[in-house]
Amino acid sequence: MVWSSGFISGKLGLRHAAPFTFACLRFAIAGGLLLAIALILRKELPRGRLLGRLMIAGVLIQGVQFSSIYAGMDLGVPSGVAALIIALYPLAVSLIAVPVLNERVTKGQMLGLALGLGGVVLAVRDGLHVGEGHLGGLAFLFLGLLGISVGTIWQKRHCHGMDSVTGNAVQLLTAAAATLVPALLREGFDVTFTAGYWPVLLWAALINSIVGVGLLYHLLQHHGTIQVSSLFYLVPMVTAGFAALLLHQHLGPLTLGGLVLATGGTLLASRIKG
Repeated sequence: MVWSSGFISGKLGLRHAAPFTFACLRFAIAGGLLLAIALILRKELPRGRLLGRLMIAGVLIQGVQFSSIYAGMDLGVPSGVAALIIALYPLAVSLIAVPVLNERVTKGQMLGLALGLGGVVLAVRDGLHVGEGHLGGLAFLFLGLLGISVGTIWQKRHCHGMDSVTGNAVQLLTAAAATLVPALLREGFDVTFTAGYWPVLLWAALINSIVGVGLLYHLLQHHGTIQVSSLFYLVPMVTAGFAALLLHQHLGPLTLGGLVLATGGTLLASRIKG
């Protein structure tokens, strides 16, 4: 639910700011808050090789993923299609995790992944009609998929046991620095601060960046990447539920049927150990 709300906050945030600018502000606020907490608690900041590894993970998981999602939606790709592409994350991670992390994919997990993907496609079928003018947006979204997939494997392999406060602070501030360059050069840091923008920005920074990614890292420390990534099959359907509740978008029978199918696939893939 936390991760799915990011598509809503992103869609609303793009009404007030350009995509890389919105991403940069989100990362800077979240990272600055965590850094302040770390200093108050007198936590030791990462150094040396660990610092470099955390910075790489931050660029991939935070910077590349979320700025690409924003850029794709800003170029006109419907939010349902955006959620569908990112929901391919379990399959992408599975393909990488087997040779890199030596994780084993059982038949039950493969069946769960297939059911989950089928549920996703069924639920957002009506949103798959994307015109030629949206090819650039689709390219950004697949770049975001690549970012979170490779970043998850990197995080699992090289950043195990990182401190949740200092580690996330480093990753977020690195992502802010990385997105600042295109925000300045490509967009001129285009943002309009209004009373309606602040709640959206703070939700994206505090809930989506800190809580959402923090939950992802916590799960990765205690479970396999295939089990954790399978939860992302629920993102498009939960996003559709939020859109129906907050944006008054209709939930048809295909969406509801896809929700049931993807939920079953997710439970199957996440409960069977590889």
